[in-house]
Amino acid sequence: MGDSIFDRKVAGSAPGSVLVAGATGGIGSAFCRAVSHHYPDAALIRLARKPDDLPPMSSDTLDLTFDVDDEKQVGRATALIPKEQTIDWAFIATGWLHDENHSPEKTYKNLNADHLLRAYRTNAIGPALLVKHLLPRMSATSETKIGVLSARVGSISDNRLGGWHAYRASKAALNMLIRNYALELARKRHAPIIVGLQPGTTDTRLSAPFQRNVPEGQLQTPEYTADQLLKVMRHLQPQDSGQLFDFLGLPFDP
Repeated sequence: MGDSIFDRKVAGSAPGSVLVAGATGGIGSAFCRAVSHHYPDAALIRLARKPDDLPPMSSDTLDLTFDVDDEKQVGRATALIPKEQTIDWAFIATGWLHDENHSPEKTYKNLNADHLLRAYRTNAIGPALLVKHLLPRMSATSETKIGVLSARVGSISDNRLGGWHAYRASKAALNMLIRNYALELARKRHAPIIVGLQPGTTDTRLSAPFQRNVPEGQLQTPEYTADQLLKVMRHLQPQDSGQLFDFLGLPFDP
C-alpha cells in the first residue's frame, strides 16, 4: 500500500462540467450535492433510470434517462448531451449486489448463471460501455478524469474470505477493464485519467442488509463518502490512471 494521494497538491483545475451516472443512488446523489457545493459553477449532468426522481439542485442540471444495463439507452443518453457541452469529469456510481431474488452467495453451491450474468452486466459490462460512449464527449483540451465505483472485495490479491462470488468476480472484471482503458488511452494526447474508486461501507440500500456486521464507527454517511471520493478525483494525476483508490486516497492492488 502506497501513500495517500491526499499528501500531494491538488492536481489540475476545477472542472467546468461533471457527469454523474447513477445519480439517484445513495452515493451518486450525494456526489451530485458535493459537486454543487464545491464547484457551484460547474455544469452538472445527471444520468438516472428515473430522472423524475432526481431532487432539485441549487443550480441548473441536465437530467437524462439512462439504464447502465442497456447500451442503446446509454448511447441515446450521451447523444442528448449538447454538442457544445464537453465533459471534464465523469463519476460512474452504478452497481448491483442483491435484489429480492438474489443475495450474495455464501458458497459455490449457490452459484447461479442468472445471478452471475446480472452482476457482470451491471458491475462490469455496463460501466465499460458507458465509458466507451463518454470518451468522445470528454474535453480534448483540459485534464479529464473518470472515476468508477469499484470495491475492495473485487481485489483478487486482497481476498481472504471467499464467497460473494458474482459480486467479487464482476468487480475484478471491472478493475481489469479500467486498467485496459488506461493503457490504451495513455497513447493519446490529453489522455483522460480513469481509476476505480472504493467507497467504503456506506449507509445505502446496497449495504443495508449487511450493516449489522459492520464494526461500530465504520459505517459512513453518503455525504462523507461523496466528499472523500470527490477529494480523490481532485488529487488524481496522469500516472494514477488504471489504478484503484479507496476513499482515504490510498491505492490498493487489484
